[in-house]
Amino acid sequence: MNRRHQAVGRFYGLLALTAAIWGVQPLFIKLAVREITPVSLTVVRFILISATIFLIMRWRRKTPLLPPRASLFPLFCMGVTGVAVNNVAQFTGLQYSTVGNATLIASTTPAVTALLAVLFLRERLLPIQWLGIAISLLGVLILFSKGSLEALLHISFNYGDILFFCAQLGWAAYMLIGFRVMRHLSALATTAWAGVFGALTTFVYGLFTGELHYAPLSTAGMAYMAYVVWVGGVCAMVFWNLGIKAVGAGQAAVFLNIMPLMGVGVGIAVLGEDFYWQECFGAVGILSGVYLLTQARHILHRRNVRHRNRYRAARRRMHA
Repeated sequence: MNRRHQAVGRFYGLLALTAAIWGVQPLFIKLAVREITPVSLTVVRFILISATIFLIMRWRRKTPLLPPRASLFPLFCMGVTGVAVNNVAQFTGLQYSTVGNATLIASTTPAVTALLAVLFLRERLLPIQWLGIAISLLGVLILFSKGSLEALLHISFNYGDILFFCAQLGWAAYMLIGFRVMRHLSALATTAWAGVFGALTTFVYGLFTGELHYAPLSTAGMAYMAYVVWVGGVCAMVFWNLGIKAVGAGQAAVFLNIMPLMGVGVGIAVLGEDFYWQECFGAVGILSGVYLLTQARHILHRRNVRHRNRYRAARRRMHA
């Protein structure tokens, strides 16, 4: 049992490290898209990510390079949702909104994942989990409106924030599909092939929209790209998929709560981004809702234990 707990603890550590890496990543993306279009960045990023992972798989010689035929369509869906939609929407959104908002909205992923699981996987939620989703989404509205009732009544979303939310829809779908795929495929192969399909899909999209451009990068631009590709891409995505495979998509999503703390901090410290005090209410709402959603069964279990203990204590007093 101790060995199992230690193994799970290591995966929790990987998930926490991944969330911290992704919390900082929007800063590097925001700086990179000053020199390269979001579509071009996505294509280059995932070509390099997949190529690197294939080299690792070839070197290890433990995992077959080709996926089973039955996994091709799910992998294609993962590429469309988690690579094309998620990355292009997030990278484009960073041209219109802040790093802080990007990471705060990313923390709604557990709520979005739970909703998609209910709609498409017929999973059931407890009443307290529905309350968590409602509080989390209310927090998003407060964040969008800067806490202004007038803005809520005449709400007009920032284009970048809307794109961030679309990115989370894509990422939630990627997580749910990936959890099923990795029952039959390794985390390395899943990450690599989803990246291939995502890069191809984004490349085709870029050709049709004219957003695929080659531009020589500055030295700083290459450094930003290196972080986005090998740190936030190869390392973080492999760590994340290993974590999902070990503990499940629901528990893994809890660790995304680390992202807002990192993102808001680096946005203020490095880019001098504004953070209005009213937005704190939105941040608290998002994180509180996520806590209720992900910890509902634990909360109910503790409440039931307390009730049983009180009942037993009352019985003992009656018989004393």
